[in-house]
Amino acid sequence: MERALERYTDLPIGARAAFELVCARHGFAPAHFEVIAGADPDDAAHRPLVTIRRGGWAQSYFADEAGHWVRQFETDLNCRFFK
Repeated sequence: MERALERYTDLPIGARAAFELVCARHGFAPAHFEVIAGADPDDAAHRPLVTIRRGGWAQSYFADEAGHWVRQFETDLNCRFFK
């Protein structure tokens, strides 16, 4: 059974709060980004994948219980990937 894609507001509360905090630290609001989460169809294990888009830029991160994707997203913000 295929898992439906989720939007930012459907993320677990902890991940959503961490994402909001990272956005605020860098002068953004969550509304500045399109966030889609779902199982990676190209991964044999179908691990959850979070894709973030802003303008013509997009990046995908494997989502895990520890929230590493939020740290990877912040690293991309530090590198000005989404500007």
